[in-house]
Amino acid sequence: MLVLLVPLLIQAIRAVPFPPPTGPYQVGITQHVFNHTTPHDPVAPQNASSILLATIYYPTLSIPIPGNNTAQYLDPTTAKLWGDILQYPNNSLQSLTTWNQYDAPPLDKATYGTSQKPTVIFSPGGGENAIMYNQLNSELASQGYTVLALDHPGEIPYLQLPDGAEGVYGLDITAVWNQSLMTAVYNMRVSDTLAVIRELYPPFVASSGAPFNTTHYLTIGHSIGGAVAAGTLAVESSILGGVNLDGLFFDLPDVKKPFLLMAGEEHTPELDATWSPFSANQSGWWEWVNVTGSSHQDYSDLGNWVDLQGLRNKTLTPRLGPIWATRMDSIVRTFVLGFFDFVLGEAEWLDVPSSKFPEVVYINGSLKAS
Repeated sequence: MLVLLVPLLIQAIRAVPFPPPTGPYQVGITQHVFNHTTPHDPVAPQNASSILLATIYYPTLSIPIPGNNTAQYLDPTTAKLWGDILQYPNNSLQSLTTWNQYDAPPLDKATYGTSQKPTVIFSPGGGENAIMYNQLNSELASQGYTVLALDHPGEIPYLQLPDGAEGVYGLDITAVWNQSLMTAVYNMRVSDTLAVIRELYPPFVASSGAPFNTTHYLTIGHSIGGAVAAGTLAVESSILGGVNLDGLFFDLPDVKKPFLLMAGEEHTPELDATWSPFSANQSGWWEWVNVTGSSHQDYSDLGNWVDLQGLRNKTLTPRLGPIWATRMDSIVRTFVLGFFDFVLGEAEWLDVPSSKFPEVVYINGSLKAS
């Protein structure tokens, strides 16, 4: 027994929690495998070509007890794959922990009230697991939103399926994403998101009895996922607005509804060939801001991977700017939540620039009403 207890004690001592979310609610998390076959799927292996995984974040009143009822962050295989290739110290990614509670009871309909917030559909960066945006999606759930973060099997190095099912290996972390692959994945993601909204999510909610919104949505994504947010917003009437976090566009739809573009310093009219044409094609409200000191992966959890463990500049984690993760998290959550409030008519849009967030620089925008 003593031999078994020692590794457990070491693991508990080394646990490194993400900062807790700041909203009035705690965060529940669950996963559901939808039966769905994507047309013209460019990546899924034959043994997983008819499924789609949703990680669902939602508000709860249940109290988290770290190390007792809280959900793990990365599964062991994903943590090892990324940790090895990016040269993290042994088991350091396994040590990261969340405040999420697996299968915690959701709020009841009386607590939600009559003005239930829209469901948020989140699309991750290409080749990255949806869980790697836990910090933002947990925050949204703590503020009363239900978030569906979608993973497509085969696109990411490893996808752990729930309930003890066998995981799915996919593209290697070092795989080269050429324009052809990126475009195919973009089209696949748009198809998946529309299928979730139109066919898969409403019956799941009805059968589960969860009080989640199935009539109104918001979309948000990083990198390729940001383009997906625009692509689905343009064709789906139930989506009220969308956010692109530092992602180039693959087509230039007029989304006709409010759209926020947040970028790292590399997305400027001079350096990015897609954002200016996309912006010029909009007939509704839009705004484009850049965050000084940020780079591409600062919009994911990867900045927290290094900063929470004192590993800045000590790993091969790519495309992080000099901005610290806690500051970047504060900026992103403030602007995303502020945008959602603006779309829902609950607040005026944030002033840019502002003394509170001097890093956020206004690039361009529309004054047209939504």
